[in-house]
Amino acid sequence: MKRTLIYVVALVLLAACGSRQNKELPKVTFDLTELETMAPQYVGQEITLSGTIDHVCKHGGGRMFLVGSKPSARIRIDAGENMQFDASWEGKTAYVTGILEELRIDSAYLAKWEQEVREKKGGDHSSGVHMGEAGHEKEEEGDIEAELQRIADYRTAILDSGKDHLSFYSVKCTSYVLAEEETAEKNDTTK
Repeated sequence: MKRTLIYVVALVLLAACGSRQNKELPKVTFDLTELETMAPQYVGQEITLSGTIDHVCKHGGGRMFLVGSKPSARIRIDAGENMQFDASWEGKTAYVTGILEELRIDSAYLAKWEQEVREKKGGDHSSGVHMGEAGHEKEEEGDIEAELQRIADYRTAILDSGKDHLSFYSVKCTSYVLAEEETAEKNDTTK
């Protein structure tokens, strides 16, 4: 009887330990070519993805952009706390873990952005979309017409999409690994 009781208690403990481990969700990984279809279900969650570093912002290294096998598969990666990206990484493969975020651009967002551009005469403003376009770092501040044209282009894109908004996804990076031929550089801000 004692043996049976010991076996039952052991099985209950094993089952309890096993169920606790199953409650932790594994990190989700998906290919950048699946971004538009997969991203909406993972907004606000930690994900891991990989791609080629296409661009690193030279103004402090606070952002980089990863591309997948198709040029249209592109995502912005924002540096986490105490993290900085290096422009020399362009062309390398990176594995990035972080929180997936969504920027929704709708008519209200565009109206606010347009108002800021007109009020501040094109100076620094909080709205706007930075997608790492070639030459964006050389643009002169105060180019109101170019900014207003971007806003008009987004309005057209919303109409063409058949939805009431456009979604742009980014990742707030918590850790990354650069895949190099001989060594891998690791950075983790969660430690």
